[in-house]
Amino acid sequence: MSTPDLLADALERVAGFDAAGGVALLEAASGSGSDPRLLSLLAYVRYTAADFAGSRRDAARAVAASSGTERTTRLLALGAAGLALGSDRSDASALEGCFEEAIRLVDDGGPLDPELGWLAGYLLVEGAVVNVRIGLARRFADAFETVLETTPDRVFRALIDGVIARLLVNEGRLAEAEAVSIRMLAQSSSGPTSLYAEAVRCLVAGNRAEHAATRALARRVRQAVPEPSGAFESTCYLLVGFGLAALTDDHGAAALARSASGDDFSGLSVQDRALAIELLVASAFLDGDVVEMERLIGFIAADVDRRIPGPAILRMQCKLALLGGDAAGSLALARAAVDRALADGRMLEAGIAELLATRALVAMSDRGQAVRELSVLADHAARAGHTAATRAAARELKAIGRRLAPATGSGWDGLSPREREVALLSAEGNSTAQVASILQLSSRTVDAHLTRVLAAFGIVSRRQLPSRLPATLPRSTVRIPAVRLTPRQRDIVELVADGLSNDEIAASLGISRKTVEKHLSAVFDAWAVRSRVSVARIVLADRSTPLSASPTARNRIQGI
Repeated sequence: MSTPDLLADALERVAGFDAAGGVALLEAASGSGSDPRLLSLLAYVRYTAADFAGSRRDAARAVAASSGTERTTRLLALGAAGLALGSDRSDASALEGCFEEAIRLVDDGGPLDPELGWLAGYLLVEGAVVNVRIGLARRFADAFETVLETTPDRVFRALIDGVIARLLVNEGRLAEAEAVSIRMLAQSSSGPTSLYAEAVRCLVAGNRAEHAATRALARRVRQAVPEPSGAFESTCYLLVGFGLAALTDDHGAAALARSASGDDFSGLSVQDRALAIELLVASAFLDGDVVEMERLIGFIAADVDRRIPGPAILRMQCKLALLGGDAAGSLALARAAVDRALADGRMLEAGIAELLATRALVAMSDRGQAVRELSVLADHAARAGHTAATRAAARELKAIGRRLAPATGSGWDGLSPREREVALLSAEGNSTAQVASILQLSSRTVDAHLTRVLAAFGIVSRRQLPSRLPATLPRSTVRIPAVRLTPRQRDIVELVADGLSNDEIAASLGISRKTVEKHLSAVFDAWAVRSRVSVARIVLADRSTPLSASPTARNRIQGI
């Protein structure tokens, strides 16, 4: 069997959850102890079988054997080494430096073997993600983007889409991750690849706050693999666990972590080990079980200075400090977790730590700072499509009697019924005192509502409301007056509906501001309205009415 055929056969077995078969196939091949390509793949297959020691051994041999070889083979060996490095808990690994050399080769440029270039790129991205070097993973993903798109088989396409989706989740780019995960699920062609696709989709759906989809996907994964074995199936369980955790189902997430990790977590990579324990700690935190939290953290407390699990351990210690009443210590740990996560480009993890920091701030009675930080977090999460984080921030605010500010640009749809009343009355020209009197509220409450209204429309002054509000208002109940306008009046009301001020209308039509005000006053009288907002609503409602549906009314507004 030729080397390309052998590699393809071994990869098919890995994708079919037959890692043992893949190992046997490669070990029996001629040159398996010296061919750097076979050694690289053998290291990868052993990793998927959770034979981490064997993976590190074969990766080191692949790196040694590939010295001086052509570019693709060297990158393949370095990718295998990077992946194997993710299972190494020693202080000084022989595999250190593989990513740095790989990025130098990538930056230098040069041709790639079309049959193996995609595999080298995949291993480098996967290895960087496993080591949670997210910025580096992005560089590899961008550098190999074209060659990764030429993946020769749907099975391998699923592996690549899966790691790209996980990378996007780590970066906090949830809307983009969702698109990739949906494509991955649609294209999965076998039981194993479908399982992986469903696990990745569950992770994304949970963070997008899609409750029904997340729970349905979690059930399917558990039914397909009641008891996970090997690194690949365990990773699928942890992906689902973090999907449930995003929905605050900490007990459900912990159950998955227990199934994936076994008694001593030895079958997991360094990062998966930390993440599994974090899911278990979150469940214990919910129950207020300090003893169990201390026991679990004890498994990895010595790793806190390591880059890979460091932020996760800090988050766990932060929760422990919160339960122990050490709010200041908890805040320091949360801030450290944020800094460590941001340094690695781990935006999702940074957001989790920021939520913990606000809890510590509340415990320290610094609610003002907590509100400010939660508002910033929610805004960033909304722009990234991280709906679960936005809702988590809203829950934290609700717990202290505050509400999340409407998303900038959400307009009418981002307002509560009471806020809509305040917006309309303010846009009609009523003062705060007048709005308060009409709605029987205090002036302070009106001002609070108005602050949220301005935030929703992305404006800084109530004077801007008349030009921003009409286009977002519902039009189905607007009455179109049975009064004809003159051609000049028609021109003016159309420009009012477009949000122009009187000065802008005057400049556009080549008339004076006083003339604009005169014509607009006549329209107010003719249509029995009080403000330009009402005028704009009528015009916009008329624009949205098909000509055939109401010709008489349209003719009246148009002055025909």
